[in-house]
Amino acid sequence: MRVLSPRAALACYLMLLLAYLSGAVVAPLDGFSAGYADIALALHEGGKWTQLTFQNQDYQTGPPLLFWLSALSFEFFGVSVVAYKLPSLLFSALAIYSTVRLGSILYNEAVARLAGVILASAFAILFANNDAGMDALLTGSVVFATCQLFIFVTDENKLSARAHLVVAGAGLALGLAARGLVGVALPLLAVFLYLIYRLEWRRVFDPFWLALPLFVLLFASPLLYAYHEQFGLDGLARFVLWLQSPEQQVLKGAGNKGKDLFFYYYTYLWAFLPWSAIALWAVVSGAQRLTNDRYWPRAQGYAVTLGAIAFVFILLSLARFSLMHYVSVLLPFFALLLASWLPARLRHPASFRRLWHVQNVVFVLIVDAALVANGWMFPLRDLVVGVVVVVMLVLGFWGIPRWLGGSRLITASVTMSAVFWVLVNLNLYPNLLEYQAGTVLGDKAMERHREKIDDIYYLEGDDLAASFNLAIRQRAKPITFEELAKRDREVVLFATSKVHMMLSEKGLLLPGISTELEPPSLNYDISRPKWDFLNPGTRHTSERVFYSPGMREGDDNNKLRPVYLLYFKPLQGEHPQQ
Repeated sequence: MRVLSPRAALACYLMLLLAYLSGAVVAPLDGFSAGYADIALALHEGGKWTQLTFQNQDYQTGPPLLFWLSALSFEFFGVSVVAYKLPSLLFSALAIYSTVRLGSILYNEAVARLAGVILASAFAILFANNDAGMDALLTGSVVFATCQLFIFVTDENKLSARAHLVVAGAGLALGLAARGLVGVALPLLAVFLYLIYRLEWRRVFDPFWLALPLFVLLFASPLLYAYHEQFGLDGLARFVLWLQSPEQQVLKGAGNKGKDLFFYYYTYLWAFLPWSAIALWAVVSGAQRLTNDRYWPRAQGYAVTLGAIAFVFILLSLARFSLMHYVSVLLPFFALLLASWLPARLRHPASFRRLWHVQNVVFVLIVDAALVANGWMFPLRDLVVGVVVVVMLVLGFWGIPRWLGGSRLITASVTMSAVFWVLVNLNLYPNLLEYQAGTVLGDKAMERHREKIDDIYYLEGDDLAASFNLAIRQRAKPITFEELAKRDREVVLFATSKVHMMLSEKGLLLPGISTELEPPSLNYDISRPKWDFLNPGTRHTSERVFYSPGMREGDDNNKLRPVYLLYFKPLQGEHPQQ
């Protein structure tokens, strides 16, 4: 029996597609994702593609690929949540396709097909398209470049092989623009591990490799130009070639006792769910076989995947930062390793039973998390979502293996991942977003006060929620107290509680000239929820649950605070006293 027939793989992809598409319409959370969307919106409105700014300040944290692609998406499809997330979705599709292609080079079509399904169902890949950021772009760029490099070294047609090297240069440049040097180093490491293990020295010393840096520089020239324009030569070195790379962080972080050396190992355990437990089994088993039998037929694939995984985990454990996307970029290698190891075990009854017991433990943990989140914290309110979930479970655990051909362990694991993220996207996130004031007030403004959208402001120096800008599909404009007091036009103002208090003290909130367009909305940092918020019994009673946008725990105003959408009429006659 096939471990996963083509029809069963297609059915798995269709279930996962529901999870991906449901996540594409969920508003990003204030924090990294909404902030990234705001940077892209500034590029879209300002047209200055070499000037990255966030809240009117130079953005200096990372390369610009996400912002450029999202701004282009805004140009073509208009400003929306889906348009912002579209680049992440496309790069995830590129990562899955490239993993399948790479699997067919290293192993065979059956392993490649299974690897694609495993990668598509990994929690971190689905999450990267939900709270869209750098992860999907980096992962897609790295595995695409790796695939093209492997085609270059395995294609006997010299002309075709060299064309793929050019394309690989474009992939490496995308990786550089996504997150710096790690996007270049990992694909090169993988392909040279492959060549050295096979002792193909002629390929290693192929003089055409010397052209690869030129191709990378050619395709990366817009990135290099942009950094030079905004930051000069110092910025060019600081943000692309050195200081944003893990290698430099290793030098800074070595000996840093405050850094958790096991952060990336903990992250892997959830990032590769529902496969992380049996993938560790595959890693240990493969490493033992590789050291004992160099001439094992699948040794070359294990050399590539295990070598890349080991190198990056050791490097990152010594670095001083803790960023999830450096684990996400390894998931295609884990998927290939697991897909090559799993089929033989699934065909053996005793091994299958052991694997099924392990996965049952994982399933119980996922079900418990889903029930707590969608049954107790935020109970499921839509019966249709519940029906969809039940249908998916029946198909995954019984229908697909019986009718389309495939191992129940594979289809059940994919189903658990798809069901979990459908519940997250269609129930948990919509409930959480009710406490993100930027999204709530922005949606209400678009729904009820669309005619006033072109005149929405925030007080200069106030904390403007990035999610508000994406919700109203443009950036709110800053205004000063003086301009507000002497206004000659109607003004809609996004105001936090501290600004509301200041407006009252300055006499600018007077009956007849100012109105609350909407009831004040309570705001909470839902990207980092705490127990007193997640617990329904204490959600609305805790003093320290709610905060104004931009404030963090420890600020004096980190208490139950509303956020307002205020309407000021044009002044006629005397101005209010200040």
